[in-house]
Amino acid sequence: MANDEALGRADIKSNDDTAFQLGPVIISIGIAISAVLPVFLTGALAVQIRQQLDFTPSLLGAAVATFFFFAAAGSFISGHLSHRVDGYVVIKSCMILSSLVLFTIAAVRVDYASLVALLAAAGAVNGALQPHVNLFVSRAIPPRRQGFAFGVKQAAVPLATFLAGLAVPTVALTIGWRFAYLATAPLGVIFFFLTPKSVLPTRDELANQISSSRPAPIPMAMLGIGMGLGTGAANSFGAFIVSFAVHAGWKPGFAGLLIVVGSAIGVTARIGHGLAADRRHGKHFLVAAGSVAIGGAGYLLLATAYSWIILPATVICYGAGWGWNGLFIFGLVRNFPRHAGYATGTVQSGAYVGSVLGPLAFGFVVDNAGYPVAWAIAAFSAFLAAIAVWFARRLVMASQPGAVG
Repeated sequence: MANDEALGRADIKSNDDTAFQLGPVIISIGIAISAVLPVFLTGALAVQIRQQLDFTPSLLGAAVATFFFFAAAGSFISGHLSHRVDGYVVIKSCMILSSLVLFTIAAVRVDYASLVALLAAAGAVNGALQPHVNLFVSRAIPPRRQGFAFGVKQAAVPLATFLAGLAVPTVALTIGWRFAYLATAPLGVIFFFLTPKSVLPTRDELANQISSSRPAPIPMAMLGIGMGLGTGAANSFGAFIVSFAVHAGWKPGFAGLLIVVGSAIGVTARIGHGLAADRRHGKHFLVAAGSVAIGGAGYLLLATAYSWIILPATVICYGAGWGWNGLFIFGLVRNFPRHAGYATGTVQSGAYVGSVLGPLAFGFVVDNAGYPVAWAIAAFSAFLAAIAVWFARRLVMASQPGAVG
């Protein structure tokens, strides 16, 4: 155990250290991008993939939902074990598995069923990674810069959609959609080697002592519900915006670039939220609730079904509807500092459950009632998310010692 603890402490400065380390942030965002690329590539390339695999919007929703279902299970289990298992081994293993999934989709002549199975494996990998990476950031970065660090780390999702959207005109429409998966497969291998052995303490020396004092379950459940509703709507948007734009009359190449522009806005919003959080004492959940509510207004704009409104609505949906995620994770770490892995793993499992139900329901509604109704339901989900997060914040402030909201 002594050797394990020594390895865990090596190269990681105390949170009291005022020096900001850029290396851990770069590592965390690279790991996160590698893990989420399979599902966002599938969403962005859906128009091209459907030409060969012949699946409907509801089946696309089912495929995306499968990814997030297994991510939910992986996140919940990993969150409960994150203070006790070797995060170095978990992250290294997940990086190899992520690369294998991307390579298999590219190299093997998959059908719809095997694509879903591969997305299930990718989802489990993504879910298992997140608590360990969150715990790593919470320990490797000084508290005064953690808002920025989590904003950058959570920018992995819009960065992944940026790469996925860029792949449509540059790869999928030129040499074929499989090459987009092939080109991104090496990322996991790269970060397998870049991840240092000291990426995470292998054992939390206080784990057994604090297990009985974990956060109250009701506030955690409400936070999970709020994050699930908001993330479910946002992931439905990310999975279907390209297909919707093509349905509304956009050319596939321009629809892919729509994701590129929106993702850049999402990255900026998440980092901006983080920088602001570092300069603000508390109210992190409150600001996140306001952001997701503004995103709901963007989904309502899409419900009008005017093709010209897609671009401004996309700016709102990516900037606000997806911009709050890093701030929310930072709020969890700041309000539950002794349980960062457990809190983020547990609440993010709720987000993944919402991401299962969101795309699945969205695709079903599109098939049976059309896109305008589906966007309206997404907006309603976002508004409910804002209310749930606001209520959860009040519960956290009342039950958690030292909470900042």
